[in-house]
Amino acid sequence: MDNNLDTRGNLLNVYDLSVSFDTYAGEVKAVQNVSFYLNRGEIVSIVGESGSGKSVMTQSIAKLLPFPPARIKSGKIIYNNIDISNYSFQEMRNIKGKEISYIFQDPMTGLNPTMKIGAQIIEAIYSHNKMKKSDAIAYSIDLLKDAGISNPNKRISQYPYELSGGMRQRVMIAMAIASKPKLLIADEPTTALDVTIQSQILGTLKELNRNLGMAIILITHDMGIVANIATRVIVMYGGKIVETGPIIEIFENSLHPYTRALLASVPRIDIDEKKELSYITGSPPDMLNLSERCPFAPRCKYSMKICYNKFPTEYKANEKHSVYCFLMEGSAQKTMHKFLRDYFIEYQTVNRGVDYEK
Repeated sequence: MDNNLDTRGNLLNVYDLSVSFDTYAGEVKAVQNVSFYLNRGEIVSIVGESGSGKSVMTQSIAKLLPFPPARIKSGKIIYNNIDISNYSFQEMRNIKGKEISYIFQDPMTGLNPTMKIGAQIIEAIYSHNKMKKSDAIAYSIDLLKDAGISNPNKRISQYPYELSGGMRQRVMIAMAIASKPKLLIADEPTTALDVTIQSQILGTLKELNRNLGMAIILITHDMGIVANIATRVIVMYGGKIVETGPIIEIFENSLHPYTRALLASVPRIDIDEKKELSYITGSPPDMLNLSERCPFAPRCKYSMKICYNKFPTEYKANEKHSVYCFLMEGSAQKTMHKFLRDYFIEYQTVNRGVDYEK
């Protein structure tokens, strides 16, 4: 557990959260001892490969997982100074939608294909608000406008299949903000959308954050999206947080080999076209057979013997930038020097116009 969490005036504080799934094959340790905080009105991005625990962690906060087979093994979830860790389904109904809203990756899993768009938005409005039907219809149109949908008067009479993927995602956003929640969790809302629509969706989320003061947790594996919208980044791998810090710190001075590998994997137009694209070798860890070691050790070219024996403790680069890596220890100076030198040669010489080899 991170005992140094800044809890002053935070909207959300998560302490030592561990979530498992009990399956016939055994216990799947999806999230392990995760601690983080979210400030009011802040946009935080959670990044990592598929299977790193991003969605499970956030769905645990909103109590959207089926219990069982899911099981919260440990930890506390403090929302708006209230401990909601053990809230029942009925107690969470008073919070979900009104205080915390969730946008799923695939809008068709959250929309009823047999109901018109307007009816579904009105249903979301009625769940926490009392108003006349005529007022609810007018409010639905306003919500669609706020979500960036053109011709909303027509759209409310259409079914989900009549809309494009981008429009369906905007409908999900409209439903999510119907009760003006303080926290919006967006689980890869731009997946499978073209880059133009992605940009529009991100612009809509930033406007909501700016105009309504809504805090946003954005889950993604696209570092380009992170750079576009986030103020702070949480990097997850193997169900654990491996690095966290402000956006500039993560992009310009990341300290974990996994974070560096993610950044290096982003295609860039300013790199020699003859150079081979960078990628992360190996496979993600088997969540059924996790040990106490650093989960990234088998794929890390800077791993040491100690990395296979236990998980590193937190190292604070500064007040807001933390990393969990044995490279930060004094005894790893030689390996750390190679790590920094490789990064300088491969990634920073292009940005700074410096030829390190000379």
